[in-house]
Amino acid sequence: MAGKMDMSKYSGKVLFDENSRVFRLYGKEMMYSFRADEGGNLEHLYWGAAVPPTDDLRYLSFSNVQLCFDPGPSLVFEDMTAIEDLVQEDVEPEDLLKEWDQARKQNLGHNDVVESLGDGVEALNMFPIDEEAMAAARRENAAWRLMKMQEMKMKRLEDGQEPGVTDEELAELAELAVKGNGGIQGVGTGAMGSHGMGGMTRVQSVGEFGGDRGGVHPTLMKAANFAEGFVGTIDVNEDEGFMPRSRTISMASVPVGLPTEDDWADALPRVGRNTKLLEWADLGTGDYRPPSFSVSYEDGGQISPLTYKTHTIVSGKLPMSFAKGKLPELRGGVPGEGASNTLVVTMEDKLTGLEFDLIYSVFRDHNALTRRVIVKNPKDKKVEIPKYQSKANLTTRLNRLMSCTVDFHTMGGSNLITLSGSWANERHMKTQQLVQGKFVTESLRGTSSHQHNPFCALATSREDMLETSGDVWALSLVYSGNFMMEAEVAETGRTRINMGINPHTFKWHLPPGDAFESPECVLVWSGNGLEQMSHTYHDLYRQFLIPERWFATVPPVLLNTWEAMYFDVSHAKVLELARVAANVGVEMIVLDDGWFGEREDATSSLGDWYEDRKKFPDGLPGIVKEINAMGLKFGIWVEPEMVNVKSQLYKKHPAWCLNQHGRNFRCEGRNQLVLDFGRPEVQQHVMNQLSTMLSGANIEYLKWDMNRHLTEVYGNSVAADKQGEVFHRYMVGVYRVMAMLNEQFPHLRIENCSGGAFRPRDAVLLAADLGLDNTDVFSRMRIQHGTSLAYPVSTIGSHITTVPNHQTNRFATMKTRFLIALFGTFGFELDIRRFTKEEIAEVKEYCQAYKELAPLVISGHFHRLWTPNRAHERYAYAWMCTSTNPTESMAAVVAVFLTQNELGRHLPYLQLRGLDPNEMYIVEEIFPNTLKRDLSNGQLVHGGGPPQYQFGRRAVQMQGCALMSAGLPVRCKFDGDSCAFVLHRASLFKRTASGRATLHSPASKSSNAPSSSKASPMLGAAKDGQPGQLPAAPISS
Repeated sequence: MAGKMDMSKYSGKVLFDENSRVFRLYGKEMMYSFRADEGGNLEHLYWGAAVPPTDDLRYLSFSNVQLCFDPGPSLVFEDMTAIEDLVQEDVEPEDLLKEWDQARKQNLGHNDVVESLGDGVEALNMFPIDEEAMAAARRENAAWRLMKMQEMKMKRLEDGQEPGVTDEELAELAELAVKGNGGIQGVGTGAMGSHGMGGMTRVQSVGEFGGDRGGVHPTLMKAANFAEGFVGTIDVNEDEGFMPRSRTISMASVPVGLPTEDDWADALPRVGRNTKLLEWADLGTGDYRPPSFSVSYEDGGQISPLTYKTHTIVSGKLPMSFAKGKLPELRGGVPGEGASNTLVVTMEDKLTGLEFDLIYSVFRDHNALTRRVIVKNPKDKKVEIPKYQSKANLTTRLNRLMSCTVDFHTMGGSNLITLSGSWANERHMKTQQLVQGKFVTESLRGTSSHQHNPFCALATSREDMLETSGDVWALSLVYSGNFMMEAEVAETGRTRINMGINPHTFKWHLPPGDAFESPECVLVWSGNGLEQMSHTYHDLYRQFLIPERWFATVPPVLLNTWEAMYFDVSHAKVLELARVAANVGVEMIVLDDGWFGEREDATSSLGDWYEDRKKFPDGLPGIVKEINAMGLKFGIWVEPEMVNVKSQLYKKHPAWCLNQHGRNFRCEGRNQLVLDFGRPEVQQHVMNQLSTMLSGANIEYLKWDMNRHLTEVYGNSVAADKQGEVFHRYMVGVYRVMAMLNEQFPHLRIENCSGGAFRPRDAVLLAADLGLDNTDVFSRMRIQHGTSLAYPVSTIGSHITTVPNHQTNRFATMKTRFLIALFGTFGFELDIRRFTKEEIAEVKEYCQAYKELAPLVISGHFHRLWTPNRAHERYAYAWMCTSTNPTESMAAVVAVFLTQNELGRHLPYLQLRGLDPNEMYIVEEIFPNTLKRDLSNGQLVHGGGPPQYQFGRRAVQMQGCALMSAGLPVRCKFDGDSCAFVLHRASLFKRTASGRATLHSPASKSSNAPSSSKASPMLGAAKDGQPGQLPAAPISS
């Protein structure tokens, strides 16, 4: 792109500028930046297209304009109650002078040496200050103030006045202290009490920076409005720089003349937290937007202001520590190859010692980073203010913990995209324009749910341009339990987005020495709309989240017994089905519900995971052996999280269910109860049962179902004050069992059905099929369209089922059902034994086609060419997968689906995307219709005629620029009609054609719906053992 800078040398790097304290994390073409400001806050600066590190991004802080009633910057004040008590006593001035003189002499040596070395940070670095010197300096400071206060008090008494000290006299004291004590900085007037010295404070800046550099920024004291209740103005030397935290002593000992900043930087607005864009926000200290976290201390306090403490940059992606093995996370690539790098920023509550590690990992080859948080309650923590030592080392309760907070500056017309729906109608793409107020999408069901999904995207384009234009910032939480995403637009137009565990069902206790780690959130930026965002998520999850052993592999074509037999399964019936399936190209039989315990319907046996010997007299080993002998793999259905009251498991362990003992009240969903997976004994029992089953037979596929949400969530093995942990402990238990399966049975593929896929995240974690209960093609268009925003095609289970559809009673052609299933993990869920010979032949063609096209579809880039967001495309979907390997002959697969036909109205040209504009492509239509309209009476005539090609011929040869700019003419004639194309690179076609399989159009019309007659084999396919040849253009039909 003209004018675009090459930033590739920074990709994957984490940079920190010591002088400006600005952090920069670089992705492929993206940069994420924030700074540790003068008050110790982490101020968000920028997230978008990469810019060079030579630009000082602090200028963006000038957008922070304080409004009326916005609190000013937070300051730390030191309560001087102890000094006040001393002042009330009769203290001899001579004793005070002696104490002051002794303290001054103790500190004199250090000051003399520093002065001899010169001014600035270098002097301090060369002469470290030990704890004894720091204590002496503090004593000197306090003694001087005590002496001057006592002098004022004695003078008042001599004059016959009350011994109280006025504001004016305090100001005089401050001046005297600064002059007489080597320059005390940051002494101000406190809110005066009604007696004596009540409320006397020593004010100092919050943000003392850790590490080798950083420190309190004295220019913070220029703020006219301090923390609420403390108002005053103080003149400070504006040339002072930053004082190292590790050497912070009494302000009396700070040498002047530290390095200066640029003039504009020195003038940065000193504003409160509500006025800033922040990386992490606490509760109750001036920021009125939704906080990132909230805590409760044992004294009932909920105020926990955090300030920057230190940071670490780590090579590679730092794996989880406290949640390792408990929560899923992205990998970071091969260690040492630079695929990712990590920044850990530690923030601290100085009073209680509570620490928060904000963990950022950025990826070199993707415009993405991950964020998560570790909260630590250190043991034997020494706090800076000794009188508050008792407030440290106490149990802290986490009431709220987001995985990330992202603040956005005001944007014009921003749209928020979410995924919502219902059972059998999941993940519809919803777009709403954000206005002042709060938008929340969440789940309280114990799962991420059919209704809502832990994903959102903020986009700048108008709705009909979202796919390919404008900036997009997206967040996706790697968590399958209760979650919350909230987006609040403030009165300024700024937006805050929080994503994390839902706080409504979450409370976590942190005793001293303990820690808690949040789920990981994946943040993606795109400069070219939703399509580029989706490509990034798909690539990330395939490369770094799905188990590596399944990367770029094509799942077997399966046939599931559910809609073919429901509960009426048996050894003989399954074998009968398998024999027909093997003949059409099916590669796996999945035995669904009804095989275990005494299961005849949905009322019994969940939890009893052993075969029903009446139905399977030879057990699972017997049926699996016979299925394998046909050349087929074997899979099986389970629902491990559930139990029926009518089961052996419930009779033995009724207390294992989620329900509060003593309450004779509970809900049953689908006749079943939920096991408490937070209990280790429940996890172990389920692991033992599944391990026994999987070890006893050659089972290569597991369909893990979950057909109800959680109610009466109470952990009977958990203490009363820890009931807020039960939901999260449940999810951790599920992850633990799934991790065991992945580790113990690496050959096992897992389908996460979850009542029709209300936990899509699990499917990604396990390289699983995301099973969906609704297989109606009209419903699936919208479901798969929305799901593709964040989840790869390789994780979407998509099956051909019978018509009329069992969920909607609608009809669709076998061809359209095939094309919908093609953009997922292909399979069947119908009784193939009832098919005619013609239908068997048709299904065989589709299995053959899937096996040839699937490698590209599974691993390629998915494009939503037509979307109902655009008015002229509201009745049609068009999907395209492009190859990411330029050396392959097959370049793309395209399909078009018509949901509603408007008679007399044409479809627009189909403009393709993702091609090389200079490449020549052969565009071949596959499975053309034979249906055509009789113009004499308007009737659609079914079958029997020649193929009705879209271009009047089987293939055309065009350059990529024409296909993307002019597009393809498309004609669909009825509701549910479809067409499909395969694109080949003309330059590679002849060389690779001989190795390709042959695709045929279906032999004849099926009984389900209109189909096509037998057409020519796929273009260029081998004939009579000879290599396929590239026809001379133009190509005729």
